Amino acid sequence: MSKGLKIAVILAAVAGIAPWAVYLGGLAKLTDVLTDFRWSQAMKQVHIMLEWYIVSSQLVNLLIIIIVGFANGLRRAHSLLNMFLAVASALLILQATVRIQEINAVRDASPNDDNSSALIKRGGNPLPYLRAMAAGQIATATWNFFLAILIGFAGTVAPKRPEGQPQPAMTA
Repeated sequence: MSKGLKIAVILAAVAGIAPWAVYLGGLAKLTDVLTDFRWSQAMKQVHIMLEWYIVSSQLVNLLIIIIVGFANGLRRAHSLLNMFLAVASALLILQATVRIQEINAVRDASPNDDNSSALIKRGGNPLPYLRAMAAGQIATATWNFFLAILIGFAGTVAPKRPEGQPQPAMTA
């Protein structure tokens, strides 16, 4: 594997923490508002728990990619890492779609689910943190796409052979 590709994957995974942090900030504020600043109430709200699962799994994915990159394991684990990124991206896109619908419902003051009706009843302006969440989700899913491409390149590059050694035969 090319050392340059390994370094690029590690740096891209580290940079992937930035859009994740935007998503985390919006989710933390939404959780505080929907639970009346009582953390014990968050466990009772299923939609918030799914969001927290997604945000935590994304961080775990990035940390695993960084660790595997430093351990020179991208060649062995690139398929597994790309599958984890695909699942995380699918969940992010699904929740971003829900979040955009909530933004429209809150903006138009026409609730379409429990979340948006709770936000409308609460008053104030929930749009900034809802928009931050949606932007973080979309940016994180987009970053996962680019990271998956880099991991695919880094994981499939053939290692360099010393001069004079023949290429091994392909086996099925």
